[in-house]
Amino acid sequence: MRDGQGFLIYGHRGSPRLQKENTLASFEEALRGGADGFETDLRLLQDGTTILFHDDEVRGKAVESLTAADLARRGYRVQPLRDLAGFVGRARMVLEVKRGGWEQRLIEEVGAWSDIVVASFDHAMIGELARRKAPFPLGITFSAVLADLPAYARRLGASWCYPDFRRVDAALVASLHDAGIAVVPWTVNRRRDWDRMRQTGCDGIITDVPAKAVAWRDGAA
Repeated sequence: MRDGQGFLIYGHRGSPRLQKENTLASFEEALRGGADGFETDLRLLQDGTTILFHDDEVRGKAVESLTAADLARRGYRVQPLRDLAGFVGRARMVLEVKRGGWEQRLIEEVGAWSDIVVASFDHAMIGELARRKAPFPLGITFSAVLADLPAYARRLGASWCYPDFRRVDAALVASLHDAGIAVVPWTVNRRRDWDRMRQTGCDGIITDVPAKAVAWRDGAA
């Protein structure tokens, strides 16, 4: 494993089948089940509040066009990004930023945190973070097949790749490892797929069932 820490298990938004996703309770559940850490989603609201939230829209409105008060009126109790500070030193965190445009703010808020990777489907944002010399590792998330992926990731400044697990094979993983890039697919929820991801040489997985994946990993070990 490129990471040197063994096969990593990350809870997808925590442990979403046992607790509400992207909440402290969900993250704690993932860690209680033995996960190495978790993945979560970051957004910046219109009022400048940074929150953990996945969906693009709420009742037809873009999330970024709303305020924390707007979300509360719509019945959403959101988790502020600052609450993740309590996990620094306790867990690895993959912070998936849903939309760009607040790169400097992001650097200011989480730049001092350890054991994080900032990733996104918005690859231009990852490139901008690299240009600004962000003090944390960067990753790209994707579901498509990307041409010459290792070179592409390195040009962006990414040292981690988070592909849809269906797109992963041993040749892809080997090519990324040769470029010094770690590979952690999402969202892998079945034993046969865990087996395949491990056999292809992946550095870990992101899963909705972290406790079960940990039991599989530790049993296999």
